[in-house]
Amino acid sequence: MALTKIFSGMEKGPEAIDANFKDNLLEISAWTDAGITYVNGWAGNTGDKPNTLKYRTINLGGVLIATEFAGYVKQPALASSQGVVEICKIPSTIMKSAFTKNLSAVGYISTGQYAIFGLNTTDYALTINLWGLTKNLAAGATSQVNATFEW
Repeated sequence: MALTKIFSGMEKGPEAIDANFKDNLLEISAWTDAGITYVNGWAGNTGDKPNTLKYRTINLGGVLIATEFAGYVKQPALASSQGVVEICKIPSTIMKSAFTKNLSAVGYISTGQYAIFGLNTTDYALTINLWGLTKNLAAGATSQVNATFEW
């Protein structure tokens, strides 16, 4: 059936459909490392650049609903007693400071253990929680980060 027949007698029918599509459009950005600045001795996995830490954002109707991180980072020597340590600063545009549903994700690290990755929404940083690890992190080893943070 032609749109003219569907919308006959309706004012702004096509505009209503366009608005509905825009309000429900899912946009997933390309993976990028733009704006990531490593801190506290952490570094990008430059030996295997395609697999260094990257992020992408997911928007629904122009509203940020999730930020995903994936890739590897080189770690400094760290003891589990150091607690929560910032890995890198990230662009403020890829996160929200409020209304968070999930601000942590479990990730596999070089010691063969699992650690909690999180976001510091005040400092715009990706963090790792070392509390409870039974082994300390050796300098230069790589850890894998796979985390999705839902807003």
